[in-house]
Order: sequence, then structure tokens, then C-alpha cells
Amino acid sequence: MTHATVTPTPERAPIDLAVIGGYLGAGKTTVVNHLLEAPHGKRIAVLVNDFGAVNIDARLVRARSDDVIELDNGCICCTIGGALVDALARLAAREARPDLLLIEASGVSDPAKIAQVGLLNGAFRLTAVLVVVDAPEVVRTLVDPLVGAMAQQQIDSASAVIVTKLDLIAPEARERAVSDVRALAATDIVVAADHGRVPLALLFDANVPLTRALADAGRWQQHRPLAGGASAFPAFSSVALAAPGVLDKARLRAWLKALPRTILRAKGFVRVADAEGRVSARACQVAARRLRMTPPPRSEHAEEDTAAVLVFIGFIDDETEEILRDGLAACCVR
Repeated sequence: MTHATVTPTPERAPIDLAVIGGYLGAGKTTVVNHLLEAPHGKRIAVLVNDFGAVNIDARLVRARSDDVIELDNGCICCTIGGALVDALARLAAREARPDLLLIEASGVSDPAKIAQVGLLNGAFRLTAVLVVVDAPEVVRTLVDPLVGAMAQQQIDSASAVIVTKLDLIAPEARERAVSDVRALAATDIVVAADHGRVPLALLFDANVPLTRALADAGRWQQHRPLAGGASAFPAFSSVALAAPGVLDKARLRAWLKALPRTILRAKGFVRVADAEGRVSARACQVAARRLRMTPPPRSEHAEEDTAAVLVFIGFIDDETEEILRDGLAACCVR
């Protein structure tokens, strides 16, 4: 009897997942439109409730079906239609998978819960929860007895807050408006949108490869967040820190979950020891205060790919970098 040869299915890299939320009228769709048009060179899939709100220039459209719009730049838009879980499964099964899935949450939903649903599918890896805040209206929204608590919950869930409509505020009050939003948020990653345009570093870190070479790498500058006329906001940067030796798994998990408010996300490879002293390699991913530690992906360059290094991305000054170095060192197995 002859037996058919079974060819193993190659392991596919996870699809980055970002959720964009915010109360009704905050400007989410404008931000999504600009992300679709931006020259980032990435394939983005966008899940939206209704295409009617996404104003896509007809010149960008390559093909259109009932639930998918395919764009010339490689991006696609899909209607959520039925269950979100089903929509995610269909995207994960596509032969040409996107680099990033961006889910536009409705104005009255909790973006953190949507992110949680996305993470139930192992094909996705959370990158960011972006919450859009309407600068002229945010205070009135938060004190509204009917929707205030929900709007605050949206802000609390954000890994980064995007402040919109600053052009409707007097120039001298814009920087104060951004500071007020920062005081309301659980993150210090608060950036001002320029008519919907936001720093691409909120979503992409393609310039931060995870290889052994990064152990000695310095920080890199992305571009300065647009501040509605102000220019005093810090630029995004990243720092790659070599993970010293074997780390205590429990201490590392606790420390990564309590990173400084200025850290947007962290990722990398480490060697950890559990409570019984067993040592193993782990891939770490931190975004929106969620931590995932998994076995590293298999690769023919496994030794290089799993070099012990963690990359931190956010608003990182010298003091923050020193805090990160000290915190990582404190996780070492003594």
C-alpha cells in the first residue's frame, strides 16, 4: 500500500491587529481614511460597519464585491456584517493575508472588548488600541450622565489617544487641550491629529527588526506628532535592550504589565525561568497593557531570530530609558 506524502503547512506570521474607537463624531473614519491613503507600503485590511462612512476615492478602487473593497495600494475594506469572529476567520484564511487588520469600532462600543475578541484567534497579534477624542466636545461628553462613563471607559482602554478637531479651538488653547486629555487617559501616548493624519509609528514599527544586531542598536526617530500648531511634543523613538541572561518569568510578566505610561508597545525575545527553575525561550508582545508570551516561531535562523533582546517603542527620553534598563535588570534570576 502506498501512503501519500504529507507536506507540513508552513507556519504563518501573525497578522497585526489594531482597534480604533472613540465616541460618536470624534473623527474615527477620517483617521481611517488617511491611514488607507498614507504611503506606508503595508497591506491593510479594515473591518467597518458600513462602507458608506468610508470615503474612498474611486481612483483607488481596484475591485468591489458585496463585502470587500480592494484598493490599488493593496489595502482592503470588509464589512463586519455578521459575527466579528467569522469575519476574522475569513481574513485569516485568505491566501494573501494583510500586514495589519484595523477594526473601526462603533462610537458606542468598548474597543478593549473588540480587541479581546480579536485575540481569541491566534492568527492575530494586538498592536494598538487607538481611541479618538474630539477636543472641543470631550469635556461635555464625559459629564453627560448617559454616555460619560462609556466615553471614559473608551479612553481608559487606549494604548494611544488621538486628539482631533484642534483647529476648532483657539491656537493658544490647543496645547492645553492635549494636556487635559492626557490627564484623563491611562497612557501618556497622546498625539494630536492634523485633520485626521496621525504618526504611522502608532501602528507600524517595520524599522525595528528583532535580530541580534539590535542588542547594540541605539534609538531611532520616527516623526514628530502633529500638535495642532504646537511643536513641543516629544518624537516617537525606540530603544533595544539586550535581556541579561535568564529572567524570572513571574517578575518579568509583572514588570511588563506595569511599563511606564509613555511606552506604546514592546516586543522581543527572552529566556525565562519558571517557578520550578525550568528555562525556556519566549517571544514577548506588549500592547494596550496586554502581555502575550509564547514560544518563539520556528525558523531556519532560529538562533539569530531569538536573540535575547526587547524593543520598547514610545516617547522615550534618557530617564525613561534608564528606568527600562534598571527594570529589566531587576528581572534577572539572581
